[in-house]
Amino acid sequence: MRVLLIDPPFQRFMGFYRYYYPLGLASIAAVLRQAGHEVAVYDADHLESAETLCWTAVAQRHEEFLKGLRAQDHPLWREAKEVVSGFAPDIVGITVLSVKASSGARVAAICKEVNPRIAVVVGADHPTVFPARTLQDANIDFVVRGEGEATMADLVACLQDGGRRRLAHVAGLSYREGGEVRHNADREPIPDLDVLPLPAIDSVMQVDSYRPVDFGAVMGSRGCPYACTFCGVANLWSRKVRYRSVANVIREMEWLHETYGTEYFSFRDASFTLSRERVEELCREITRREMGIRWECLTRPDLLDEPMVEAMKQSGCATIRIGLESGSEMILRHMKKHLDLDAVRRAARTLTENGLYWSAYLLFGTPMETRETVEETLAFVREINPPFLTLARFAPIPGTEMCDELAHRGLICADTDWSMECNQRLRSHYVYSMTEEEFERTMREVAAFVEAHNMANSARIGTRDGRLK
Repeated sequence: MRVLLIDPPFQRFMGFYRYYYPLGLASIAAVLRQAGHEVAVYDADHLESAETLCWTAVAQRHEEFLKGLRAQDHPLWREAKEVVSGFAPDIVGITVLSVKASSGARVAAICKEVNPRIAVVVGADHPTVFPARTLQDANIDFVVRGEGEATMADLVACLQDGGRRRLAHVAGLSYREGGEVRHNADREPIPDLDVLPLPAIDSVMQVDSYRPVDFGAVMGSRGCPYACTFCGVANLWSRKVRYRSVANVIREMEWLHETYGTEYFSFRDASFTLSRERVEELCREITRREMGIRWECLTRPDLLDEPMVEAMKQSGCATIRIGLESGSEMILRHMKKHLDLDAVRRAARTLTENGLYWSAYLLFGTPMETRETVEETLAFVREINPPFLTLARFAPIPGTEMCDELAHRGLICADTDWSMECNQRLRSHYVYSMTEEEFERTMREVAAFVEAHNMANSARIGTRDGRLK
């Protein structure tokens, strides 16, 4: 069958360069190709000429995204219609984050305009949490819940054989039948991730318009054991962590280097240093092979120590991104982050003394935030002085404990416009102690602090990582 996989537009409306290619869709594409289907990936959020923008600039352009959603004749929608018409798929699969829910729905409508017989499937975070609500859209035929590869492969096989009666046996699938929504049993996560083929990057349309570094996204594990109340990783991958073998990961990195010239890799694991043994094995192998690459990862500061940092640096680690979120112990407790600020201080000293570039993620605007907790965080940042800060405004993620808390208070409902839930949006009505206007003023001050901090550190030490410019 002919299958078109689509990542709907969001950042492209704002002229913001979306780093990296759609890894998840390329993974599904590889599995479908392996089963003999003809597959293409349309990354509608990619624009070669887009800019790298600071947080404030993106926040100021959010309105452009909203205008684009409302404009029926926007060039992006015309492009999407041309792509769907040109490929003439039997099946379209759309990946949908919550902020892209309206964008994904527009893409689904376009598919049905082109050909009502196209089977439209949606998956990823948002429809996994809201399958029944998603299927209220007549343009959407199926929802793939959770991990997508195996469920999508089974669904396409059923549709190819015309075996609609067998749909009831496709684990992880929701669909309409006889006017009712049916939810099949959940699918067990893939136990051995090494069975998955390498991502089908060559299935991505206009693949030559990406930079070599954009193919450097590598996922060495799926899942996260932590229970942070704002994070939705477990919605898709569960709390049980599954690892690819180090040999399998190295094979992908070498293939990317040889095929696409990729020399900088970004591990997308939720907590990269969770397993010391695995990190040490990977570092040894990269060093032994003299791969001559650089790489970065995301982890918790309390999962770092000096021997590990030294091994990572020796193997080419150029940047470690740590999830700090807040410098307020009260906010960290509310997040269930279970993070000791003394552990953050130790990690900061270790990284700085070893000369390893690092970035700290900051999240402002969770419900219990106050002016005082904001000041606590800024004071803590001044103390530990990360070389780079990455700023985000809290946006509720469906299926998380924090989102459920807001729903219980009536601040989130069935009619919530998820296109407004952007991490870069200045306003928020989720902070109990501030009005929207007060929070917007606070965020403008925080953004100015972050940009000044980053600029000062860039001038002091130089930008060692092109990804952080």
